[in-house]
Amino acid sequence: MEALNRIIAVGLTTFRETIRNRVLIHLLGFAVAMMAVGWVVSNWSLGEPERIVADIGLSVAVFAGCAIALFSGVALVWGEVERRTILPILAKPLRRSEYITGKFLGFSTAVAIVYLGMNAILLLFFLAVAAPVTGGVITAMFLGLWEVLIVVALALLFSSFSTPTLSALYTAMIFIAGRFSGDILIYIEANPLARAKPLLEAIYALLPRLTYFDVRLEAVYGLPIEAGETLLSSIYAAAYIFVLLVAAIWIFRSRDVA
Repeated sequence: MEALNRIIAVGLTTFRETIRNRVLIHLLGFAVAMMAVGWVVSNWSLGEPERIVADIGLSVAVFAGCAIALFSGVALVWGEVERRTILPILAKPLRRSEYITGKFLGFSTAVAIVYLGMNAILLLFFLAVAAPVTGGVITAMFLGLWEVLIVVALALLFSSFSTPTLSALYTAMIFIAGRFSGDILIYIEANPLARAKPLLEAIYALLPRLTYFDVRLEAVYGLPIEAGETLLSSIYAAAYIFVLLVAAIWIFRSRDVA
């Protein structure tokens, strides 16, 4: 029980710090502005404005959420280590695993609230163009949240041992590679005798399969999204985040912060 209270205390502090971050506010404003641009463009279109609003809005919400996770998360641990503010924190009866867990929970909660807020605003634009809010749209929003949380965990992992600049670079590279992980698999299957196949297979195994969470086209065009696939994607995301957190805890435990 005491461990849980310590985790919650770290989480609440992190949550408040994140909500007050100007980067978050600026990116949120940019995302809303882009959604408004999509709404304006939809009014100029000759037909199906709801698809334009859905396409742009769903994309902007996910990428803005990932951008917030990236730019705010890369200094999450490193900043406190550099300022030495972490020393009195760890001097208390607080395990490093509790510190990392609390950081993730607080930061991910703040980012999730902002992401859900962007989607709530997107639903207002849906109402503005009289577009139906289908189950596919809600599923796309839900899976997009998992993608954002994976980026949160990646940023926290790299922040536990690297500088903000390098952490941002590593996180962005993995995010982009994860978005194109399906292309890597296609290349492996098309070139079974390629010399780089073992390396590509290893890279493919380690990369997050972010394509699992991109059902935007299905949502926009009303194509069916299997409930079973949504469940499996959610389980995969939770497991991947858990592995990243375990790795972050292990690295931070072995690090000298004095």
